[in-house]
Amino acid sequence: MFRSIFLIARREYLSYVATWGFWLSLASVPFFMVIGASIPALIQSSQPVRHYVVIDQTGTGLDNVVQAALERERREQTRAALEAASLMVADQTRRQQAMAAFDADPAGLDGLPEALEILGMEDNAAAFAAGNGRMIRVEAPARDIEGLRPYLLGEARVSTPEGPRSLFAALIISADVQSGVPEITYYSTNVTEQALSGAARRALREYLRDQALQERGLDPGEIRALSDIEPGYRNLNPAVVEEEAEVTAADWAPFIIAVVLAFLLWTAIFSVANMLLTSLVEEKGGKILELLLATVRVRDLLIGKLVGVAAVSLTLFAIWGFIGSLASLVAVQFLSAMDPGIAGFISAAFRPGLFLAALGYFLVGYLMYGALFLAMGSLCETIQDAQTLMGPVILILMVPIMILVFAMRSIDSVAVQIASWVPIWTPFIMIARLPDEPPLWEIAGTTGLMVLTMVLVIWGASSVFQQGALGHANADSVKRIFSRKKASESEE
Repeated sequence: MFRSIFLIARREYLSYVATWGFWLSLASVPFFMVIGASIPALIQSSQPVRHYVVIDQTGTGLDNVVQAALERERREQTRAALEAASLMVADQTRRQQAMAAFDADPAGLDGLPEALEILGMEDNAAAFAAGNGRMIRVEAPARDIEGLRPYLLGEARVSTPEGPRSLFAALIISADVQSGVPEITYYSTNVTEQALSGAARRALREYLRDQALQERGLDPGEIRALSDIEPGYRNLNPAVVEEEAEVTAADWAPFIIAVVLAFLLWTAIFSVANMLLTSLVEEKGGKILELLLATVRVRDLLIGKLVGVAAVSLTLFAIWGFIGSLASLVAVQFLSAMDPGIAGFISAAFRPGLFLAALGYFLVGYLMYGALFLAMGSLCETIQDAQTLMGPVILILMVPIMILVFAMRSIDSVAVQIASWVPIWTPFIMIARLPDEPPLWEIAGTTGLMVLTMVLVIWGASSVFQQGALGHANADSVKRIFSRKKASESEE
């Protein structure tokens, strides 16, 4: 018996490991992790330079007020980007020298070239100078929207230092007819990019507020002092005895990782179970299943297939886990000197207990759904038949994912607690609940019920698998069951 199971498991394992798909799957996760981490920076750096105009129809110089605020904001963003870049390429002395050179011009970017030269980043001067969003103001070719419309629609070009370019946006400042309060009208064919309009609104709001306070007798120094008044704030966890144990991003890390693991478990279980179903249908259609059944028992074949594909998945997880642990260790060592907060977040995120629990939930969930999918595959002659039977199972599988999506910030809700007691959903929901430290009896109860359900599913699936593999049942048998049920209901 055990020898037969071992031989079937080894056959399944080697048949998957020897394929290109296995090695592509092995490389895909690290590859997409690197791509995912670099996408935000890639998108930001590849944004086109966008040209805009600011027109003041009130004649009070509000365009200069808005532009000055936009330039201050751009300078702050450039300074933050420069400081972040310096952490990666320079020691503390050079970082301090570079930031001092940048701050030599407190109102503009004249100190940027010298700062970049100190850091050895002269080639990046254009990207830094463009600022976040790469927005540049140009001379307005017209004073109203009718004159600007062809430029905004790309039918005409504005003059820029780089040559003729399309006009991205127009900010027109006018006065309200009744109240006389200035208002901004923003024109752009890009309806998703709102950074420019938001910065302009903030600038004009602060200016109008300061003007109103100055009219009431406050000088600019007093206004700044009043604006800087903020209440003290501390976020403490009463479960932590230390007086200064404030809640930080590191305290959120286990919750984030747990939800990510839940989604990864769902993806892994569904993918592996679907792999089992597809391979079984192909073997049945190619008469390979009949040859296997001539040499081993049906139950041994079922168990061997489950064990073999489980070994493939565990191999992938082991390699991914090793790469992830190594990358995390390097990241913590690298970031400890740069940003202790990020290093603490990574350290808190990787709890061995959480990953061991995820491994256990994966095994139980895989055995449940893998056995179920094998049973369905034994009833099917073609992939189309399998897809018909998979529909209801996929809908059932989607429910815990929808629960997690809507309950990310309220994972302790009663609805989530009740859903975690549904055995077929337990692997996904309980792993997300573990950082919230549910009672031990609840963990034991849901786990025991899940394991019992797994045993019953494997027992029932093995019986169905035996009937389907021997040709005593097929997909039409399932359809006839429901047809008889409908017929009996209609007779009643």
